[in-house]
Amino acid sequence: MKMMNSMETTRITATLPVSFIDELKALAKSNQIPSVNFAIRQAVDDYLTQAKKKQYDAMMKEAANDKAFMSRTSKCDEDFAFADGEVPGEW
Repeated sequence: MKMMNSMETTRITATLPVSFIDELKALAKSNQIPSVNFAIRQAVDDYLTQAKKKQYDAMMKEAANDKAFMSRTSKCDEDFAFADGEVPGEW
């Protein structure tokens, strides 16, 4: 579970199904989540992460059809091939 305590916050009004809130309250009461608010913030954070990834993937698909971009990328791959080979695995 990510903690987002250092972020600036604001209050909003959102409409959610009563059953969602009831389930979240039950989870909080049984200490499975810190609070209803925490779960909602976590859900929004997860949603934004997925939306950004989807947006990035779409941009990369578009870039893959851009000949100039692909040429520059291939050139960079060639330029850094030796340096990349010095680092084992993912870094």
